Amino acid sequence: MQSTLQKIIARFPERSFVVRSGSDTRYFVLKTWHQLFGVISFATLLLWTGVASVGFSWNHSARLTVEQQLATTIEENQAFIAQLESDQKNAYELRQAFDDEVQKNRQWSSRFEQIRSLSGGVLNEATPSNVAAFIPWFEGQLALRVRAVEQANEDLTELVMDMSESVAEISGHRPPESVETVGAWLTDVAGDLTEAYETQSRAMEVLHDSMTAALSKGFATIDGTPLADPEFAGFSPSFGTGGPSLEIASDHHVFERFQDRSDRLMTLSQDWKALQSLLACAPLAPPVDYYNLTSDFGNRKDPFTKKPDWHEGVDLGAWPGTRVRATAPGVVTYAGHKGGYGRFVLVDHGCGIETAYGHLKSIDVKKGDTVDYRDTLGKVGSTGRSTGPHVHYEVRIKGKPVDPYQFIEAGRYVFKEQKLTVADAK
Repeated sequence: MQSTLQKIIARFPERSFVVRSGSDTRYFVLKTWHQLFGVISFATLLLWTGVASVGFSWNHSARLTVEQQLATTIEENQAFIAQLESDQKNAYELRQAFDDEVQKNRQWSSRFEQIRSLSGGVLNEATPSNVAAFIPWFEGQLALRVRAVEQANEDLTELVMDMSESVAEISGHRPPESVETVGAWLTDVAGDLTEAYETQSRAMEVLHDSMTAALSKGFATIDGTPLADPEFAGFSPSFGTGGPSLEIASDHHVFERFQDRSDRLMTLSQDWKALQSLLACAPLAPPVDYYNLTSDFGNRKDPFTKKPDWHEGVDLGAWPGTRVRATAPGVVTYAGHKGGYGRFVLVDHGCGIETAYGHLKSIDVKKGDTVDYRDTLGKVGSTGRSTGPHVHYEVRIKGKPVDPYQFIEAGRYVFKEQKLTVADAK
């Protein structure tokens, strides 16, 4: 062992190196251990390089194998993920389809319940609760309703034909032969009816004007009396004035114009009845045929005390025993002695109108009697608080005294044949 080492050392004796550079000379001595160290270092490097190369070669092969396995695993995972995503998409689509079907079923169920409820309400019958029983039941009910509609159409056709016959009788035309020809037939008849309605409308215009003039003249009879005052009397007849509207006559159909004139005439007719009723209640005549107006209505001097006083009627002086007559038809509501009135009669004429007659010498009626216009109620006298023979005459509307002389003056337009002798005493 030692001889071998010595042999190795003997191969590396000390060596000298001379390096010249121009005039400079340098000496280097390379000792044995330096040489051994360099050789050992080189051998070690060479050995390490060989071992590293072998290890690198082995590790590279293993790495390639691992990389190939990893690539295979990645491909398998990607394929699995793709399949999973596809399955999830299919599952989502199936769930959506399922939800859609459930929603459709709910809608159909709701519609079925609505149809069932409406059918029960319209037909007023209990409806089957399941579809299988409801469908045949509904078909049967529908068939019944179809037959009912057909019958109604037949009845309507019969009604149209009957009405056409009625129109034919009015117009003088022959009735249509079938319901299909009714439209054309009515077109022909309408022309004649239009002309007839126009003729009647013109006649109604003349009648309207005549009635308006008559009403105006009649209303003038009570104009100026409390009966024409709505606030005082409590009513006011609204008599029509003027003819039918020219705007309606020109812009509307002939039947509308006819209806307008008919309505106006109806209003005038109602006004006429109201006026007649009012005139029947109105006391438009004096209670005695011949008289002197000895005391007015309203403020006056009391004939006994000579002090200012309110007079609720008029005093009509007349010969004792002169007949005192009812100034309008009515019912006697009082007949007898009444304080300062003396012998007194009260007549209710309706329409809220009453007349009173006082200071009578005698009374010819009793309470509850029905009297007509100009019937005798009693005789002129001077009973009660009176200074001489006369009749104290009052007119009351809804219990409130009004001036009787307004009615007597208005009556002169109605009873022109009655000659009145009037002398004012003031």
